[in-house]
Amino acid sequence: MYGGPGTGIGPALRKARQTRGKSIEEASRDTCIRSEYLQALEREAFGSLRGDVYVRGFLRSYSSYLGLNADKVVSVYVRAMGKTVTDVPEPPPVQPLRQASLHKVLHRRGNWKLAVAIAMVGLGAAGAVGLLARTAPAPAPASPNGAQGAPVNAQPVTLSITPLRPVRAVVLVDGARVFAGTIDKGVTRPFQGSSLIRVRITPGRAARLNVNGKEVGAPGPARGVFSATFQPTDFRSASSSGG
Repeated sequence: MYGGPGTGIGPALRKARQTRGKSIEEASRDTCIRSEYLQALEREAFGSLRGDVYVRGFLRSYSSYLGLNADKVVSVYVRAMGKTVTDVPEPPPVQPLRQASLHKVLHRRGNWKLAVAIAMVGLGAAGAVGLLARTAPAPAPASPNGAQGAPVNAQPVTLSITPLRPVRAVVLVDGARVFAGTIDKGVTRPFQGSSLIRVRITPGRAARLNVNGKEVGAPGPARGVFSATFQPTDFRSASSSGG
């Protein structure tokens, strides 16, 4: 369904990761993207992923993490697929996080020491020239106007993080990483997306969360990592979500 080898994206991603001295496992922990998905991107096995929306989101997050130009990487993929930037299908449904399982969503401690320098990589693969050039971020793609697919959520998904002491956090909004760093005690950091917010906090029980206007306390282990995914319907009652 999706294009095979020949776009140049896979070799560019692999070379940038190796230049930064990162393993697939380290990159997976840092980006909150499963290692098999990262390997599929580096092999250009786009058809083995979960759909076009996920491929674009994973490409944007992974290329940004590696210091590549995310807009150009996604543009190369879009052109190779014979699509346009606004030709985005409705994302498939994602299993919502159960409120009762907040304290059980744990992952191994990640490597939070992200490199600051941009990896300048010489690319020889066809179609990969120019992926490292930095440009201003492109505007977010417009919502599709077609009647196909499920209706777009009328309400956004929101998340606020208020640390009880300094914490490290990584936040991905609609597939793109928007924050990775330290949040100081008492400083509230708000985030908003249209369909999905993924968060990773270390240590987990050192920050209070507010999801879609609902205070959910300070979930996660006292010394480990808390990781969770939130959607617009989470922690909203039927009456409030319908209004």
